[in-house]
Amino acid sequence: MIRLENFSIESNKGRKLIKDVNLFIPSGSTVLIQGKHSAGKTMLARVIGLIDKPTYGNLYLLGKNISKLNRSELSGVHNEIGIVFQENYFFDQFDLETNIIFPLILKKEKRNDISQALKELLPWLSLEKVIKEKVYNLSIAELKLGQFARAIIGRPRILLLDRFFEDIDKGIQRKINYLILALKKIGTTVIVFNGLEDNVSINFNKKYIIYNESLQER
Repeated sequence: MIRLENFSIESNKGRKLIKDVNLFIPSGSTVLIQGKHSAGKTMLARVIGLIDKPTYGNLYLLGKNISKLNRSELSGVHNEIGIVFQENYFFDQFDLETNIIFPLILKKEKRNDISQALKELLPWLSLEKVIKEKVYNLSIAELKLGQFARAIIGRPRILLLDRFFEDIDKGIQRKINYLILALKKIGTTVIVFNGLEDNVSINFNKKYIIYNESLQER
């Protein structure tokens, strides 16, 4: 689960983005958070993804108050989070396969388990033909799908997708929706951060919009 308690975040320049928000997201939920450009969607994703810290308040992930955890405990929670940002954050010197399986390498998963996870995932995302390509040779759509594969290959308990569905073919989006549904069934919480356009065809449990420094339910 995810809980924001008296939660506030500011931009790097000190502009208030979200102020005194209290929100509970149960495990296995699919949630949409929308907002205008610079409303704070990506910053909120970064805080929930443990890249940045909230300006004020408490963040609870998987039942744990993040501010109370030591480095080892924080790393354990971080390993349960999959994130896809607009930037790809891939290692350019590696091929796509190495980039996708990198989280499993860090977890020291067995080679056979890594190969099996990759074999099950790639056909769904139509990445078999480019899996050995260097990432700088890939299209924007292929990079996004590669990011998605990397984010879910370890079956995360929290999945954060920031502006992910732009430029994604409808046929591929249907496959992604199936994978998200499969993750939801094992208890993964999925949060999609999107603009105001309705280009996401997921069946969301809740929809919110960042407006006037608050998260308002739609």
